[in-house]
Amino acid sequence: MRLPGIPRSRVTGMHNGGMADDDIERLIREVQATTSGTSGVQPSGSASPAKRSSEVESGGSGGGRFAFAVVAAGITGVGAFVFGVFTPWTDALDMGFAAGVAGFLTGIVAGPPRWFSS
Repeated sequence: MRLPGIPRSRVTGMHNGGMADDDIERLIREVQATTSGTSGVQPSGSASPAKRSSEVESGGSGGGRFAFAVVAAGITGVGAFVFGVFTPWTDALDMGFAAGVAGFLTGIVAGPPRWFSS
């Protein structure tokens, strides 16, 4: 299908320019190093998979999942309670309790963000 004013490469999805063989080989090495975890070119700013999993299991040095979940439950519970106090069509205690439980469960499942442990 040929549309007037549009180059053929745009219509068919073909690539006009080619990549050099060394660029392709470099990209393949990066993908293999990232997916297999072997030594090689590793993207900057990313930790090895073994290091990341050990940090998650240990819970970090400054706080863990449980501590984060308790803080999240407290903040969301108090916030919902205060909202419930100022809105006449809601029950403040029920809202605070439900938000606290939801915040706790979310904190347990999601875990703490990086800034929580530092």
